[in-house]
Amino acid sequence: MRPSASILLLTTVTGFAFGLLAWVGAYTALGLLPAEPHFALTGIAVGLFLASVGLAASLLHLGRMDRAWRAFSQWRSSWLSREGVGAVLIYPVAILLAAALRLDHGGIVTRLLGAALMVTSLATVLCTAMIYASLKPIRQWHNSHTAPDYLIYAAFSGALLFAVLDTVLLGTTGSADLIAAAAAAAALIAKRAYWHHVDAQTPLASLAAAIGLPKDREVRPLDAPHFTENYVLREMGFVVARRHGARLRRIALGLGFGAPLGLCLLASLSVLPRAATAVALACAVMGLLTERWLFFAEATHVSALYYGRRV
Repeated sequence: MRPSASILLLTTVTGFAFGLLAWVGAYTALGLLPAEPHFALTGIAVGLFLASVGLAASLLHLGRMDRAWRAFSQWRSSWLSREGVGAVLIYPVAILLAAALRLDHGGIVTRLLGAALMVTSLATVLCTAMIYASLKPIRQWHNSHTAPDYLIYAAFSGALLFAVLDTVLLGTTGSADLIAAAAAAAALIAKRAYWHHVDAQTPLASLAAAIGLPKDREVRPLDAPHFTENYVLREMGFVVARRHGARLRRIALGLGFGAPLGLCLLASLSVLPRAATAVALACAVMGLLTERWLFFAEATHVSALYYGRRV
């Protein structure tokens, strides 16, 4: 699939946003938030700002922005609609939590609202993942890795952003950095497992099977269906050269997960914590954008089979 800039921005930025809000909610529910009230309020503000940027990017992906409201109407059957509903519900929950933190930092209502924010944020990330995991014609998405991986990446990016805020605003190091490092390790393992899975998969279909021959039989058309590139080839049959794909995978693993893992461990040992977490965040942003690009670019729709592409 041809990666769209708006979709790359949406899926990356909302991962940081909802991941951060989920961690703020989890810390609140467990009573582990720092006593400084401005820390949680800043975290909520940053999370909502990034979520707004992601939602604005999603509007750019629409052909008719004046019909955006219709995306919320099919929540009973559409994961896209459920994602939109979940993203909107996060705002009142987060605002109520911010108000509760100002009035009663550790009360039962505050903790319940923290739990609600965590659940709502993770549920929205899951809805985003299921948009892709539910598409049977794309084998790179329709598998058991897609949905859990989205949750793991959101947890990692949110934990890293939480650690940055903890280091910058409070000047503390330790548990938040270690949690971010653990989340980076989990994300690294998950990404490698995903690529191993999709690389080992058999083709979804073949031209031979389409005409009733054994699936492993070599079949090719006498003439190309089209003399020039068309929409299907441009959007659904996008191809990444093998050498470029391998290089980009190494960049995604190294920048996206490996570097933040090492830098967060350094920060947890009080080795230039502010600089280490800031560089870790910058690396994660570039690495996750690369990972998102590959997620779309390496996925091939079954319709590309008609044009002789492997799916």
